[in-house]
Amino acid sequence: MATLTGLGNEWRSSRLPAWTTAWPAALAWWLLGLAAGVPVLEAAARYPAHVVLSVAGALVVMGAALVVLRNPAWGACALIVIVYWNLSDVVTDTWGFGWVLRLALAGVAAAGALDVLISEPRRGRWPVLAAMLAYGAAQALATPGAMDPAVAHAALIEYGKALVVFYLVTNLLRTPRALRWGVNAVLLGVVLLGAPVIYQGVTGTSSQLWGFGSRFYKEIVPGQFGWRLGGAMGDPNFLAMVLVAALPLALMQAIERGASRWRRAGALTAAAVALWATLYTYSRASLIGVALVALVLMVRHPRRRWVLAGTAAALLAAVVVMPQSFFSRLATLTEFGQVRRLQLPDSSFQVRLNADYSGTLMFLQHPLLGVGPGNYPDNYQHYSALAGLAIDPTMRDPHNLYIQIASETGLAGLASFAFLMWASFALMERGRRRLRRLRAENFADLIWALELALATYLVLSMFLHGAYFRHFLLLLALGTLGGTMALDGAAGDAAPGTLAPRSGQLHSVG
Repeated sequence: MATLTGLGNEWRSSRLPAWTTAWPAALAWWLLGLAAGVPVLEAAARYPAHVVLSVAGALVVMGAALVVLRNPAWGACALIVIVYWNLSDVVTDTWGFGWVLRLALAGVAAAGALDVLISEPRRGRWPVLAAMLAYGAAQALATPGAMDPAVAHAALIEYGKALVVFYLVTNLLRTPRALRWGVNAVLLGVVLLGAPVIYQGVTGTSSQLWGFGSRFYKEIVPGQFGWRLGGAMGDPNFLAMVLVAALPLALMQAIERGASRWRRAGALTAAAVALWATLYTYSRASLIGVALVALVLMVRHPRRRWVLAGTAAALLAAVVVMPQSFFSRLATLTEFGQVRRLQLPDSSFQVRLNADYSGTLMFLQHPLLGVGPGNYPDNYQHYSALAGLAIDPTMRDPHNLYIQIASETGLAGLASFAFLMWASFALMERGRRRLRRLRAENFADLIWALELALATYLVLSMFLHGAYFRHFLLLLALGTLGGTMALDGAAGDAAPGTLAPRSGQLHSVG
């Protein structure tokens, strides 16, 4: 069995002489300190009655800067929490501050650059870079033909920010232990997403909790309306998707061999919060995701008895806490068999069917490059009329990631996205097989959990478009990073301590 105590490039303990590091360190402190003051000045000017809160926020930001400078990997984990929690969008929509993610990106990038400057040179990690650039290039090529160029450019900028987060994560999480921190940061984001939703669902409060608990009065079943909770995501269906996609990460840690009690407790808490909060979204697709995760774990995981017992306990708990109208909503799934006869009492089925046909027509008329990134809604009404299924004056989203890619970026987008998925899963599988051969079971299981999380997200994407695609790319960054770390060991076999065959525990992940 093998212990991987230093798989990949570790953060070097040796440093350059003090005189060569003093001035860059001092410069970084000053720059980050000044950056922390920018949102304070904006907040004080916008809300003069809350100067104390502004100062408190500045202290928090400056404290975060200290932590990130101490260890840039913590900054990568902070980015993961910010993205998965959707904190930046909530702060922007609620208080009008659009600086959260940008400030975090700038601060973490500065800390990472400083760490490289004062450390010994080391090789960067750029997993699936060619595929990521190819997918971005397909979007760029589709932009000139867009009906709304501003929307297309905004979509490109969003993808660019996602790329920055992607490669900050892969380059700042340098060790298997740091990769574990990244996975736990995702689970922390899940708890932060789900806790306000559970509070709203249990108490029935009408408060939206400063934007972290959005509520929507929608049709639950035909003729019956109720409150669907969207949390910080701002949409119930997307909230359910990102919560369910993280389930494999929580469950695999909960049943991991040799895991500490604290790790199991934290993982079970995240799983319980995700499942409980999902009930209040009334998302029918989430049931497919949960069933997929449970079924795969039952078939593939060696600790099947634990999985079966946990599934039974979760079902019993769900029956107790599930809103009564959720059962009625699940019953509407039987109406899907009426699609071919176009007798759809549930209006959401009709909307999705119309959206799928409209997107297909966009693709057929623009097969090479589509109608432009983010331009599906601008073209929807025209192609909806051509589809002839229903008169719909609303600008709608595609409700299907693959139809969105096809309609907005054509064959170029579909091919590049398929290439990205193939390259990513092939990388993770190669790394996982190598770890199995080395009998580093825990690390291999962690990569497998990330693969299952990504597969779950892709399955649920058949019912939702890519409005929050950054969450998927975040999981993809962690998964491809794990595969890269595992394969880095092959190059480091000659390095003392890189791969030391001794036991089956991956100590540096623990």
